[in-house]
Amino acid sequence: MTIEEFMTAEAAKPFRWGKTDCASTADRWVRIVTGFSPMSVFGRQHQTEEEARQWLREPGSIAVAVNRVMRASGFRKTKEPASGDVGLIIHDGKLCMAIHTGSIWFSRDENGLIGAPLNSVWKAWRIECL
Repeated sequence: MTIEEFMTAEAAKPFRWGKTDCASTADRWVRIVTGFSPMSVFGRQHQTEEEARQWLREPGSIAVAVNRVMRASGFRKTKEPASGDVGLIIHDGKLCMAIHTGSIWFSRDENGLIGAPLNSVWKAWRIECL
């Protein structure tokens, strides 16, 4: 599946916590590329808004949580993200997980789809078959 096909499929889905929120969407992309879910490896699947918000209330919030998940899953950080990589971006004053598409960072939140500029990246991880 190409990134374009993935984005088209994701855009057709309604927002649902644990299914199409930013972390779940990025996790699904990583699973398609690598064959496994980093969130499952780390035991961080959430199904509801409350479960997601509980995770985000932990010390360090999404920044620490995502870093732990990615490190535990064997992904390495990159200072030069490329198409297909995932990252934490700054969007509307908050951090969101997103997928580098080559021209934008693709993500979504409860307000809809996000197409953030490439310079909005805060931290990124290389995604390739491990």
